[in-house]
Amino acid sequence: MRRFLALLLLLGLALAQGLEAVWKAVEVPGGVCSDGSPYRFYVSPGDPKKVVIDFQGGGACWNAATCGPQSQTYRKRVDVQELLLAQGIYNRLSVANPFYGWTHVFVPYCTGDLHVGRATVDYGGFKVHHQGARNALAALEYVFRNHTNPEKVFVTGCSAGAYGAVFWADKVLSTYKNAKVAVYGDAGVGVRTPDFPGFTVWNSRLPEVPGLSQNPEVAEIYLALAKAFPQARIAQYTTLLDGTQIFFYGLMKGERTPSEATAREWAEGAMRAVLAPAQAENYTFYLAPGSQHCILPRPELYTLKVGEVSFLEWLRALAEGKVSPRVRP
Repeated sequence: MRRFLALLLLLGLALAQGLEAVWKAVEVPGGVCSDGSPYRFYVSPGDPKKVVIDFQGGGACWNAATCGPQSQTYRKRVDVQELLLAQGIYNRLSVANPFYGWTHVFVPYCTGDLHVGRATVDYGGFKVHHQGARNALAALEYVFRNHTNPEKVFVTGCSAGAYGAVFWADKVLSTYKNAKVAVYGDAGVGVRTPDFPGFTVWNSRLPEVPGLSQNPEVAEIYLALAKAFPQARIAQYTTLLDGTQIFFYGLMKGERTPSEATAREWAEGAMRAVLAPAQAENYTFYLAPGSQHCILPRPELYTLKVGEVSFLEWLRALAEGKVSPRVRP
């Protein structure tokens, strides 16, 4: 009750004073967004022993067409609309929230590189700062300094943030060897064309786990993480016809509007990507019908049910370090 009253007070302060009353901005010296604007991340204080590390989504770009100044395929500067909408896991006042009372570290995304880039690229007349790795590392180092011995850590992200979560999970798991750590990718299963150049263009930071190839598939990373850290819980979520993921797969193929054939290809690839790591006992997944993209920032987090399995309870078990069943329609 005392914590609930404290959160109510925080909400009242937020209404009176703005976002900063609930979410503290942390400036990153040298941090930069794709357009050169400054970078910062946000922290909502809670139990210091329970920490959510949450990578924001927001598209991607990898060539002159997708990275152009008028492109709508990626965020170009810090934008915290999820925090303002306060739905899904961002509803800090809901006792139903699996992360109610936890410290929540929100890592904004504004570099077009899935949080892993280490390059500034000239696309012919304009430059894009793909410096997501620098920004993400600054946020992680803040967490490591301020939470030296947490009991529970939940590494996650929606869309592009799902890649941030899985690509940086090794850093968190290596640091917090005595904590219950879960890694959950929300709607970022990694289906891509064989010639997709993004990770090379961005000079991407790769996870430091045994057995990875030089240009690993995302499913390969999930499996490698599960094997390297058997004490951790590793998980993915997607809908079977995720419209946003299909849209980006179409862009990789040069389609501004994805064809039905492209949608089928993506759906088949998504199933392979989600099911492939299932040979690891500490890996699980939740597949849902439909085409909605992401669930963490949405109110459906509290209502979705596939068969007899509530997504909310599935997520809660995952956050607590318990076994969550593998769910498919």
